[in-house]
Amino acid sequence: MGEDDFFLRGNLSNTFSALTVNGKHQVNTELVKEEDVVQQIEEQEQEIMQLRKHLAEYAVKEAQIQNETRVLERRIALMHRAFDQEQQDLVEAASKAMAYKQDIIEENIRIGYALEVAQEERSMFVSSLVPLLADQNLRPAALDAYSIVSHIRILFKHNKERLAIAEEKLRASQYQPLVLNPHIKELSLKDSSHPEWTQVTQQSLSSSAETVRNTSVERKKDGEEMISSHYLPSIIEEEQEQEQEQEQEQEHEQSSSHQEADDSEDESDYDDLDPNKPLPTIDGLQILGEPFPGNEIQASGYSRNGTTHCGFEWVRHLQDGSFVYIEGAKQPKYTVTADDVDNYLSIEVQPLDDLQRKGEVVKCFANNNQKITCHPDMLQEIEKTLTLGHASFKLFVWRGSLDTWEPAMLEIKKSSYTIKLNGPNNSVVVDNKYTPKTDISILAETPLEFAILGPDNIEQYLCADYNSNDIRFSRDTIVLTMRLFVKRAVDKKLVKKKKRRGLFF
Repeated sequence: MGEDDFFLRGNLSNTFSALTVNGKHQVNTELVKEEDVVQQIEEQEQEIMQLRKHLAEYAVKEAQIQNETRVLERRIALMHRAFDQEQQDLVEAASKAMAYKQDIIEENIRIGYALEVAQEERSMFVSSLVPLLADQNLRPAALDAYSIVSHIRILFKHNKERLAIAEEKLRASQYQPLVLNPHIKELSLKDSSHPEWTQVTQQSLSSSAETVRNTSVERKKDGEEMISSHYLPSIIEEEQEQEQEQEQEQEHEQSSSHQEADDSEDESDYDDLDPNKPLPTIDGLQILGEPFPGNEIQASGYSRNGTTHCGFEWVRHLQDGSFVYIEGAKQPKYTVTADDVDNYLSIEVQPLDDLQRKGEVVKCFANNNQKITCHPDMLQEIEKTLTLGHASFKLFVWRGSLDTWEPAMLEIKKSSYTIKLNGPNNSVVVDNKYTPKTDISILAETPLEFAILGPDNIEQYLCADYNSNDIRFSRDTIVLTMRLFVKRAVDKKLVKKKKRRGLFF
């Protein structure tokens, strides 16, 4: 009984200890599992935070990408518009080229017709001159201009020799040819002081009526006549010629005395010492000549009230209503320049007398009070150059380092200009693009020189080809053409800037 109880108690204690160990082990295992779960939860929360952070970064990047996409779309749209504009410009240029080509074809047709007319006129001229030369036993070996002109010179020389022989015979028979000036005073045939001279002269005129009929005489109001013949036969003898000279001397003396009397009367009417005398003035002021660039015009008028000299000022009236006095233009003559085109041009004349009294300023506008325009030929050349889009001009450029003018070539394009020296190297002096600072100015009192101010504020002095009289290469044609190219290029740049501002803002 005692042993069984002891054994039973030992088993129970072992059982209780085992249960205690198992319980502790289970508790520890649960604690470990809870810690693992907590750690996993923390790790998952950290991963969630990182994912949220990544999502925020990705959202920012997505917004940036969307902004860049919008910018690219705008740029692509701008490029499409620019491309469409370039296509439109190409279409316009092609249409202009076609129109210019058509103009060239029409001009060639017109020149062909003109050439046919000239050939017909030449054939008529040759056919009319050849028989005339044949009548004088002159037959050209070839029917060209040189041969015909040579034979005409021979004919003229023969006729000149015949005329000299006839004059010698006329001198031998006491007939003297009278050489006349373009304007000859009409001879008075009713002078009572020389009745015998009148009778002889009338007889001579009646005897040579046939000769006088063959000359074209135009009588004028002032008693003068124009005779187309250089020689007029006369049968006035030497005594009668002496009487005619004496009569002319008497008439000259009488006219001079009358003139002195008239002058004295005028001087008495206009007394310099009279304080109430009228101020000097100019009547009938007008501007003579065609006011085209390169042409010379001149002021003309009548001096009144003792005007002895005048002061002149040429004035350019600008389109904005202002006006400027042209530098160096203080003479009655003035050469119109490209600066005067599309402006009004006038002259102000200040009359003065011997006492330096100033009269009222007299003003007159050129071109019948209208704006100065280009000559039609010059305007046509400028329009052709603008249609082509480029031009080249031979001129001279001033080389300050060498102190001399050197031959060069000015090339004008749509957006730039170039100046190259003529020579083996063809070195480039200037190669600039047009900017708002580009300015083409005309130098005062120089008919051929002008200056170009580049974007770097450096002036290049140029001189038109003085060996050429062609209006296409004149100084004013070059200046007007280049100014139009500069204006077009600058206006085009401004339009593009406005379009860009409208797209991005």
